[in-house]
Amino acid sequence: MRVDLTILPPPASPTRETCLVVDVLRATSVMAVLFGRGIEAVYPAATIEEGRVLRARLAADGSAPMLCGEVDALPPEGYDYGNSPGEFMRMAALPANRAVVATTNGTPALVRCASAPLVIAAAPLNAGAATRLALAAGHDVLVVCAGTAGLRSEDDRLAGGLLVARLVAAGAEPTPAAASALADFRAVATNFTAALRDSGHGRRLVALGFDSDIALCAQSDRYERAGTLRFEDGIAVLRPAEQEGMAS
Repeated sequence: MRVDLTILPPPASPTRETCLVVDVLRATSVMAVLFGRGIEAVYPAATIEEGRVLRARLAADGSAPMLCGEVDALPPEGYDYGNSPGEFMRMAALPANRAVVATTNGTPALVRCASAPLVIAAAPLNAGAATRLALAAGHDVLVVCAGTAGLRSEDDRLAGGLLVARLVAAGAEPTPAAASALADFRAVATNFTAALRDSGHGRRLVALGFDSDIALCAQSDRYERAGTLRFEDGIAVLRPAEQEGMAS
């Protein structure tokens, strides 16, 4: 098995590799928390307006999903919640068993990879669960960094290096791009939180008051569930893997 890494979502969806999509600050970390707390479905929307339309469509059955997301790291107008994993972790109980999530980088990256044989929303928080699913599938793996507004994001690349480390430890062969991310992750592994905080995206989150989110996003293996992408009635949806009969 080979593992590759791309610093931005590919222009066309991969069709042969399992895609581990990572937006560590903060979309896939939010999803790790939501699935870890028992949510049944996360619907990734490519844009903020698509999120609003999708929530309205899904609410037609009488049970409205949460509408969560961000624009420039802050909650969009009319959304129920933002994109803070800490906020969802601190809730006594989740207010719904489904969520529509629309973010600047993470959800478009997930949708971009939709033609891959397996797409997993991955983060350090659920790294073990996500990489075990990728290994079990048996395909080559592409770690897809969401980036920031179409530009390379060092926080995602470092988190991608963590995922590469897990796969290499299990016998995967890294490409040069994956090996480079792995080496850079290993160089900061003992102070991963500080490395995320010092990234461009991390500094912006600190300035906005989300420093505690960064510390949470840097934690490994807090949750043992990972969401995998499918289409239901033409709608992209992430479901926890065990609902598909797959171990996590």
